[in-house]
Amino acid sequence: MKKIAPLILAILLIVSCNHQGNENQINPKKSNITESVYASVKVTPEVTYNPQPLHSGIIDTIFVKEGSLVRKDQVLFQIAPTTNTDFRLENAEISLEDAKANYLGRNSLLNNIKLEIKGLQDKLRQDSINLEREELILSNNVGTQANYELVKLKYDTTQNQLKIAMQKFIQTKTNLENIYKKALNQIKTEKNEITDLNLRSKMDGKVYSVFKEEGDFISTQEKFAEIGSKDKYIIEMDIDEVDITKIKLSDSVLITLDAYANEVFLAIVSNIYPKKDNLSQTFRVESKFIKQPSKLYYGLTGEANIMVSKRQNTLVIPAEYLLPNNKVLTSEGEKNVTIGMKNLEFVEILSGIDTTTTLIKP
Repeated sequence: MKKIAPLILAILLIVSCNHQGNENQINPKKSNITESVYASVKVTPEVTYNPQPLHSGIIDTIFVKEGSLVRKDQVLFQIAPTTNTDFRLENAEISLEDAKANYLGRNSLLNNIKLEIKGLQDKLRQDSINLEREELILSNNVGTQANYELVKLKYDTTQNQLKIAMQKFIQTKTNLENIYKKALNQIKTEKNEITDLNLRSKMDGKVYSVFKEEGDFISTQEKFAEIGSKDKYIIEMDIDEVDITKIKLSDSVLITLDAYANEVFLAIVSNIYPKKDNLSQTFRVESKFIKQPSKLYYGLTGEANIMVSKRQNTLVIPAEYLLPNNKVLTSEGEKNVTIGMKNLEFVEILSGIDTTTTLIKP
């Protein structure tokens, strides 16, 4: 029995070695291969913006909160007006009343000039009648030249006074009209100043973040909140510069989200940003869901595989059979190969071996 046991052990070892050798030997095969680019993803609203006030000041009232749905032109918050703001508006209203009274009022300066013109017109008509009468008398050798000259001088004087009054009316009207328009513009400016204290939304959407509270000071450079589209989302992907040239618009993307662990969503590449982020050393690529999940939240994360290329019925080997420097180990020793596409599982072989070559797993 002692002699039989070593013999059985040797047989088992031989069988085991032969079995191990067969498992580590394969032949290249023809198959389809798809090359993909991996990326981490983040879900964001399709459109976002940060409202900023036109004037600095203390926030008096906030009318929205995080999660609120807003409409375009809806007031988000109001800055408390200053005493100086109210004072300027009050002065502008007083100036407008004065300008309106001088330009359009019943006892305005223009009406007084109109009355003056009417009086001169009446006087000129009478002077004209007197002048015609003196001319008739003089032509009949009844009157004197001196009387005629006196009446003529009176007529000419009244005529000049009427011209001056009419010019005065035109000039005064222009000045008063300009003053009135300036007063209107000034009060409009002051009211706009107060209106601008109300910050309004530029879009229909959802309030995702509010960065300020009532009583806080806010400057024109500070962001009050983040507002974005409420239903439409995009997928942000950061791509290494080694892979960015492989990606093109409309490439298919397989998305898995941590919030939907057992589901895969299909998307397409919709935008490729042309500038590299120097901080992360990556390029930003965006894609859109072909069919969006039923519930999405700003900031959901996951993974993406961008399908960048595909080959049909090409020669492939498992990725683990490829040695450094594009070599493979065969039953006849190492051989150089030319590779094409590759992914995590397979490598495309363009030349160097064929389907009859026996490969040994390194």
